[in-house]
Amino acid sequence: MPNLKRAWVKTHRHKNLGVLATFRKLKSRNKKSSILSINRKTMKNIIPEQKEGKRLDCFESLEFASEEIANLAFELGVENLRKVNHWYTLAQLPATTFQLTGGYGTPINRLLELHDYIRLDIPGPGLPSSGGYDWVHVVTLTLDKTDDYKVFALTLKPCPDPSHPGDKNTAHFFEGISSSTFLIEQRRNSILFQYAGRNEIINVDNENFSDNVRNYLVGLAAKIGASYPQWKSLIKGMAHAVAKEFNARL
Repeated sequence: MPNLKRAWVKTHRHKNLGVLATFRKLKSRNKKSSILSINRKTMKNIIPEQKEGKRLDCFESLEFASEEIANLAFELGVENLRKVNHWYTLAQLPATTFQLTGGYGTPINRLLELHDYIRLDIPGPGLPSSGGYDWVHVVTLTLDKTDDYKVFALTLKPCPDPSHPGDKNTAHFFEGISSSTFLIEQRRNSILFQYAGRNEIINVDNENFSDNVRNYLVGLAAKIGASYPQWKSLIKGMAHAVAKEFNARL
């Protein structure tokens, strides 16, 4: 293994940032931990079922010189995916900024965990009732492993603004049924990065009329294609960050 790869492995072992090591540590500490859901699911069940509204899919794939290198690349890809505050810099055409927060909307700087919130500052008019931000909630965090593949996935759903606990209105231009799933799948020496948007329905049911007007305009733009470049650039940026580290073929 090249010196660069040895140094990378040594550093990440020293800092306990290897995602599989982290999963084992969390699982042994508390088998009922709310930090991580480890599920034995089929691939079909990881992404929410499409029932109504729009769906959106973006993909990027990488091939590595060996399965050993692909294993390391998978860990780095998962780590980058959990670094929400760095998504803006990973996106090749940065637009939306992302801030990881705790239960009351307080900004935090660590790896994403189950039940965290993400505050989005998207281009265009902001949501009046939530200080100009849209909000999503981490509803699932999944590691699925078999003899043939391993997958890490997280699913986000629109939610009320956590900094205003009494407000039950969905602080997002899509309804709460909508979902965004990020998925990283490894099969031998190949890795797939995927974004899956499901059941994207414009949210015009808030109590605030100004919210509904804004959501309609932003949601309509997203449904006719404005959101695709954003998610595509983020998925591509995540793939390229891993490819650059391990000299993968795009």
